Amino acid sequence: MDISILLARVIGLFVVISTLAILMRYKHFVLIEKEAAKNLVLVHLSGFSILILGILLVVNHNIWVLDWRVIITIISWMVLLKGILRVFYPELVMKIINKKAHNKLFILAEVFVFLIGLYLIYKGFFNLPVD
Repeated sequence: MDISILLARVIGLFVVISTLAILMRYKHFVLIEKEAAKNLVLVHLSGFSILILGILLVVNHNIWVLDWRVIITIISWMVLLKGILRVFYPELVMKIINKKAHNKLFILAEVFVFLIGLYLIYKGFFNLPVD
């Protein structure tokens, strides 16, 4: 199976399921993020997991083309950047999390991410030919 198809399926399903959970239980997730942001060790250590995931994604899918596959590449680089920020600047990440918890635009961003997830599911499961 083509790596783009595989990642479209995996990332698409993960994004749709996780954003639905966040949107349906928004207050609960805000509380969890606030509590997690209080723990510098948790923020820092989670950065290493995110960092290795980002490295794996970028190494395996660094495809800069003018089609849907670039979405996976951009997501891969964003995951890598998130891991780097958490490892090198956990205090900054904690501040960002606290600000995000009070920002209602976060819900709009989650809807946008949900739509990207749906698009990746479509590409991964129903529109199989890779250009």
